[in-house]
Amino acid sequence: MKTLLIGINSKYIHPAIGVHQIYTNAESDVSYHEFTIKDNNQTIIDYITNESFDVLGFSVYIWNVEKIKQIIETLEGTQYTIVLGGPEASYHWQPFSNFKNVCYIIKGEGEIPFNLLIAYLEHKIDFTQVYNVIYRQNNMFLQTPIKVFPLDSIKHDYSLIQDFKNKVSYIEASRGCFFNCAYCLASLEKPVRFFNIETVKQEIIFLLKEKAKIIKFLDRSFNINTKYMLEILLLIKENDNGYTTFQFEIVGDLLTEEAICLINSMRKGYIRLEIGIQTTNEITTAAILRKQNFTILKQNILNLRDNTTIHTDLIAGLPYENLESFKKSFNDVFLLFSDELQLGFLKELQETHISNTKKQHGYTFDKTSPYEVVANNYITKEELDIIRLVEKGVNKFYNSHNFTRLMAYLFQTLNLNPFDTFYKIMAYISKTPNFHQLQFDEITKLFYQSLFEIVPDIEKLLFIIKQDYLAKSKMRPKIWWQATITKLERNYLYQRFVETYSNLTLDILYRYGQLEKNKNEYFLVNYQNNSIYYIDSCLAFCGFDCALCPLYKKDLPISCPGCTTSQTEMCQTCNIRVCNLNKKINSCSVCLDYPCDKINVLSPMSIKTLNLLNKNHFKKG
Repeated sequence: MKTLLIGINSKYIHPAIGVHQIYTNAESDVSYHEFTIKDNNQTIIDYITNESFDVLGFSVYIWNVEKIKQIIETLEGTQYTIVLGGPEASYHWQPFSNFKNVCYIIKGEGEIPFNLLIAYLEHKIDFTQVYNVIYRQNNMFLQTPIKVFPLDSIKHDYSLIQDFKNKVSYIEASRGCFFNCAYCLASLEKPVRFFNIETVKQEIIFLLKEKAKIIKFLDRSFNINTKYMLEILLLIKENDNGYTTFQFEIVGDLLTEEAICLINSMRKGYIRLEIGIQTTNEITTAAILRKQNFTILKQNILNLRDNTTIHTDLIAGLPYENLESFKKSFNDVFLLFSDELQLGFLKELQETHISNTKKQHGYTFDKTSPYEVVANNYITKEELDIIRLVEKGVNKFYNSHNFTRLMAYLFQTLNLNPFDTFYKIMAYISKTPNFHQLQFDEITKLFYQSLFEIVPDIEKLLFIIKQDYLAKSKMRPKIWWQATITKLERNYLYQRFVETYSNLTLDILYRYGQLEKNKNEYFLVNYQNNSIYYIDSCLAFCGFDCALCPLYKKDLPISCPGCTTSQTEMCQTCNIRVCNLNKKINSCSVCLDYPCDKINVLSPMSIKTLNLLNKNHFKKG
């Protein structure tokens, strides 16, 4: 008897790990093929119908369930024995009772139950020896006894991933979850069982040798067994190939000081931690059967943030959390400034505590996948739509890392309210049809305009958003703002940059440089090698650069704001300053009488600067 397994992945980068496991541990003739949800249904059906097999298996998840239903419906009338597996079939099997060609559903992990089912179909064992299978009998679905199998006999073959450079390499060190989170299917997976640690180590070494780009552990709470975790982390540290990134899902407030020290001793960015915070409302936390010390969690994140990639999660639509409470949760978590903040929406997953108690909280969920919350007793549909708008803003402008300087300015310098700010931004931007399809220059300009009523200093705002915009490009991009730097000023500033940074030349800057300013701050991008430089400069009338003066704009009783605005007695008696003001020019270098006797009192540096500026200002052509 031959079985064909079909995996339909959410993206190419995600391998069908469930299908791989069945194939690797199969005791019968099994083949498999992987698709993505972007593949046309007919393409998948054509592949299936052109193959020769007896049993057809699908791995069903929340992201592919609707597609698989359509395919199964198209295959009605064929002679295939269809077997389903995966979490969406295991816990939400009722809809599949309408498909007469679905004969069996494997509940939970499938390696051993699949082999037992095939052995039964091949008449090798009695059906009483088959466990963890939902089966059709007289147009009804019944279930065989549930049995938890040891992991000793379960094998992995991570070579099936093949494209280690472009795919996530999923690996597991344990199965099950210690916790009972009300919204999560993992809460139903008891008890927690660990794979042999020496085997796990060998598998890690294999993936490191294969230069896997991302190795992601599937363990629900990787740090629940501290000794086991530390042993794996130490192995990872000792075998760093300088390329791979490891991802772990952890419980943030249970992370030990020893673990934090070990992680911080590794290469920057080598470790990525996913921390599900979900809410900071203590009543809500209790209602979803969680315990969380946010004070400890916050400190742990701050201790890790500089060396480790941190991904945090929030869930909107939880019990007892209204819009104002969610705003607080959002702001609490956002201000941790993790590398990514995933703002998700509660989903109804069958057999979870949320699903079993939904009437108590007045929940309405979408009927089709991904079964997101529509409303409950605490938050309306309209309020959830506000949160969805904020989610789009967070993904577009924060999680994308396209505007890191502006994010720091808005939320660390200006200390704006994160939730309210993202909502105002997106309320403005969403008025533009198909804004999500705009080119980067268009969305950046729109982003800038959305902040006019929020940010007090528009010139500073433009200067910062220019930096983010210019820094993102590998070559000089479209300039959508009006130039404010004069040719004279550019000539001098390029000279200053060359004098300050030894790796720059005037030829490089004139060919590859893009210079922008805000008052006396200058920002330069060198597109020859995509490097970034900063400098302060404030030219006095006489050619002296005030930024080089120790008294310029310092917090001192005798500090000087620069002679163009200074009201000191010395400045008011300066002949050069008085002459420039009377002629309404900003530098001796642009004066038709230059050079004159007044400059004889200047330093050689100032005269050199004035000569340079004068030459460039009056040169022919």
